[in-house]
Amino acid sequence: MKTLVLCIDRDNDFGEKAGCKSPIVGRDDNLKAAQMLALTDPEDSDANCLFAAIKTYDELDNDAEIVTICGDKNVGLKSDMEIARQLDEILEKIKPDRLILVTDGAEDEYIIPIIESRMKIDVVKRVIVKQSQTLEGTYYLIKRLMDDEKLQRRFMLPVAIILLIWGIAAIFGAISIGTSVILIVLGLYLLVRVFHLESVITRIGREIITGLRMGRMTLFSSVLAIFIIIIAFVSAAQVLTGKEIESLEYGIRFVNETLWWIVAAVLLIALGRFIDAYFKEKKVLWNYSILPFTLVAFALILSASLAILIEVIHKRSLHTIFTEFIFSVPFLAKIIGGLLIAFIGSVLYHIIEDMYKEEKK
Repeated sequence: MKTLVLCIDRDNDFGEKAGCKSPIVGRDDNLKAAQMLALTDPEDSDANCLFAAIKTYDELDNDAEIVTICGDKNVGLKSDMEIARQLDEILEKIKPDRLILVTDGAEDEYIIPIIESRMKIDVVKRVIVKQSQTLEGTYYLIKRLMDDEKLQRRFMLPVAIILLIWGIAAIFGAISIGTSVILIVLGLYLLVRVFHLESVITRIGREIITGLRMGRMTLFSSVLAIFIIIIAFVSAAQVLTGKEIESLEYGIRFVNETLWWIVAAVLLIALGRFIDAYFKEKKVLWNYSILPFTLVAFALILSASLAILIEVIHKRSLHTIFTEFIFSVPFLAKIIGGLLIAFIGSVLYHIIEDMYKEEKK
């Protein structure tokens, strides 16, 4: 019976640090890879894990093979797919009857279900690196963990921000405000982690830096649009404060009060993008031509609909709503005006689209 001694390096330390290409097949190549990784990073547990795999291989009979497969530095979907691909290749080539998995017990054991879906694991050998139990050894271990970039981004950064906010709040004697800010920061951090928004935030930061450096109008129009929306929200809250109305009516009136400000803010952002594309990229964003029409039409129809909803909340009779509001001049003017503006925008869009296509040909 042929036995396969399998060693897993999920985060591809052998490739990133030692420059070894996986899969690594055979005792000589695995010994060379372990030595190269040990010389490059003596504290990496993957080197000890591979030495243990080689020792396990030496203890078996001659009908055995040792293989190390590596994933990717971006541990997760990409890494596990690469391990699955290499594992299929090795199993097809070697065709083992038994499998011994040697692991350091950290991230590598997450791929055990992937292996078991292809072949039964007979033995799992966990390699635990012995550490000194003295205070100096513990201090050194903590220091090494704090030097890890992944740990710094995931744990040390939020802890540092929390301590900073708490310290500043303590100086000014506003512990309650500091605690509230800390809870908000923690909530935002957890939302970013849960929805994987790190790349989005990084991209927005790069866009802001690029916009400041190159003087892009999109950046300035976006800032002005955000300022307009904030003013609209504050103004609407002040107008509605003190009125004895239900929460549902409050929400409808709030939307109605801020509707046209939001439309103006979106148009301002679109204008900045149009100007940047025309002057920076020498490109005309013809598909933006319909945006003012659709936004204005949408705002007119929504404004009229919200007015009717307010009357419904006030428990007006259906007959009164139809006679006094739906068939009234302001309501019909908004609905007909919105539909007419949307129609004009649609026709204009198709005309510009045909002109653009002809020009492009």
